[in-house]
Amino acid sequence: MKNNIIYILLALLMSILVLNNGCAPDDPPPPEFPTYNYFEPITNPPDVFEILYNLTYMGDQLAYVTFNTDAVWSISKLGDVRIYLGVNNDTSSFIIESIDTLALKGGYRYTIIANNNNYTEFYNFFVHFSKLDINYNDFEPKF
Repeated sequence: MKNNIIYILLALLMSILVLNNGCAPDDPPPPEFPTYNYFEPITNPPDVFEILYNLTYMGDQLAYVTFNTDAVWSISKLGDVRIYLGVNNDTSSFIIESIDTLALKGGYRYTIIANNNNYTEFYNFFVHFSKLDINYNDFEPKF
């Protein structure tokens, strides 16, 4: 009788272990778009991409992006909106508070600036770019 109880308890324990491991959630799939590092120039990126900044130290972190065609882009911060994010075209700057839409010219090198001068708890910061299906010539502001 004792042996039967031990076998039943062992079978129950094994069943719990098998079910627990078999039902564990899978890791999320990797994104279907590339992520670029800010310290390497980005030329002719795809319609959706991200830039990864390392903000472990203070100061401006600069990414240089050259698009292949004139297009309207959605640019958004992923993560804490306290990080300064700006787009510079050598004559003016545009600050992105959280998410914004800009018409960017193809063949022109833009500087995407991330800065974490005021906070010490940040390490990685992502900026997401998505090309929108909006006519460049009809959209304002052009930058």
